[in-house]
Amino acid sequence: MPPIVPRMFAVTLFCLSVAAGSASAAGGKRVALVIGNSSYLSVTPLLNAANDAREFAKFLAENGFEVDNLVNVGRAEFAKGLSNFSKKLSPEDTALFYFAGHGMQLKGENFLLGLDAELQSEFDVDAETVSLNSIIETMERKASLSLIFIDACRNNPIADRLNIAVEGATRGGTVKGLAPVSSTGSGTMIAFAASPGQVAYDGGGTNSPFTMALIEHLASPSLEVGTAFKRVIRDVRVKTGNEQSPQIVSNLAAEFYFNESAPSDEAASLMLAQIDFEKAERISTARGWQLYLAKYQSGAFADSARDALRLLQGGSEELVSPKEAEAKLKLTQAQRKEIQLALADLGYDIGSADGTIGLKTRREIARYQKAMGLSETGYINRVMANRLELVGISSSDSVISADEARSFDPNDLKGLETDERVIRAAQCLAGKEIIYGEFEGHLYVAAYTRSIRIDAAKQLAKGCEAYLVAIGSKAENDFVYDLFAADDRMFISGFDTRSGYSWKIGPWIGLEQAEGAREPRGGWGWQNGEKLKFTNWGEGQPGEYTPHRQWGTYLGDKLGRVDMSKVDAREWHDVTEFDAPPSMVLEFE
Repeated sequence: MPPIVPRMFAVTLFCLSVAAGSASAAGGKRVALVIGNSSYLSVTPLLNAANDAREFAKFLAENGFEVDNLVNVGRAEFAKGLSNFSKKLSPEDTALFYFAGHGMQLKGENFLLGLDAELQSEFDVDAETVSLNSIIETMERKASLSLIFIDACRNNPIADRLNIAVEGATRGGTVKGLAPVSSTGSGTMIAFAASPGQVAYDGGGTNSPFTMALIEHLASPSLEVGTAFKRVIRDVRVKTGNEQSPQIVSNLAAEFYFNESAPSDEAASLMLAQIDFEKAERISTARGWQLYLAKYQSGAFADSARDALRLLQGGSEELVSPKEAEAKLKLTQAQRKEIQLALADLGYDIGSADGTIGLKTRREIARYQKAMGLSETGYINRVMANRLELVGISSSDSVISADEARSFDPNDLKGLETDERVIRAAQCLAGKEIIYGEFEGHLYVAAYTRSIRIDAAKQLAKGCEAYLVAIGSKAENDFVYDLFAADDRMFISGFDTRSGYSWKIGPWIGLEQAEGAREPRGGWGWQNGEKLKFTNWGEGQPGEYTPHRQWGTYLGDKLGRVDMSKVDAREWHDVTEFDAPPSMVLEFE
């Protein structure tokens, strides 16, 4: 990463004020004032603030704004520019104000600094700075829609000195950054370039990370500004190694689009990519982003998808190329021939179906991908293999969907998730939070149910056309346990005063004891009819503690009063129909 220089107290504030029913703003003018101050006289000069202002002004002009762009201005020119800006506004207009430079807060109010600010005492503030609150109030009063962007940094030395002088040295470290901003508008969104207490960066190139992200995402075709700003947040986090994270406070009552026109060419494929991208955003799992990138290796949203995936993976995972993705499938010659025959049946000219994927086949693969709305890589990936119904290719990657269970909207999964069993699970387990993963062609779904008895668990499994998991090997048992182990809600724990043991019980599995069978190990099998070939009973289990018929769960125990949150509980235990663990694991063939 190139060196990133703090831009004093970088609270980039983005404030939208939208009157109720403000669609009428679309009929008014788009008016903008853009100010960038770099060459400060008494404060640390900024490398990129003036560049940011010029680039943002150009961006706004390209998106229908009438722009006044002021660079390196003192307080008097700053105020004059604001006065001219205010005079241009009428009630049906969209007003936008952007400032890149130094800012500060004093006694809970925010101020923007002109080039000539020296601030020897608190009495200089009114004469040498401009009140941010007054700018917001004026814009909200005079325009239908107000957009305010402040890209300023958090380590302003003269602001620190002044705050210490006014509020005391003991509070000097607590007043960096902008103070909270409020608005009287009926629909306001305030977005800070950095969270309180963070430094926002001037950038190692010619623009700040925040302004670069704004320009990249705000004018995406037919993309509402709130959705666009989520992508701005993600990009800034990636570009600064999670050192800077924009923050939004919103009561926005209406939508605003910088670019309301759909692209003239390839509109359908772009809109489909956008729809799927927004689905992946709502799914918000590593698997969701992997599925998106399998479908769209390139295009308008691919880089943002890769950034989102890196964030979920801690920034350490390298993403594979289309060629590497095909290699991971380990296609046999018979499977490559099957691909060629499938394409030929669809009317593609692959030449001889010989099982060798040469340049001609690659070209036809790319044509097929374009027709299907996929990235035109010319390489086979799992999504394409599934669409061609290629024999021997699993419809699901061997990956756990997430660390914690969450609910999924089946409509978000449709068109993105390639495993129909996942969609079926989301439908039949509607309202419940789940984690899912694939192992040796079988889909496993751990569901957080809060409390469920065995009869209800079996009935729920039946309704999903599945069964409580049947485990045939240590590797499978480890996979199933690791599926849900990171989610503490999947377990309940306690202390048994009679035995002196602390315990931790996890999900129902498909172990059940035959009616009338007795211990120590009599009559146990799997709900789906499989015989019990592999066992993983805990010490002394199963035990005949009760004459009642019993079923299996995961369980761990330790002698004495022990914090069980970090204790491994992957061994099996027998419990009765009166027990109600908080979770269950389903298996789909």
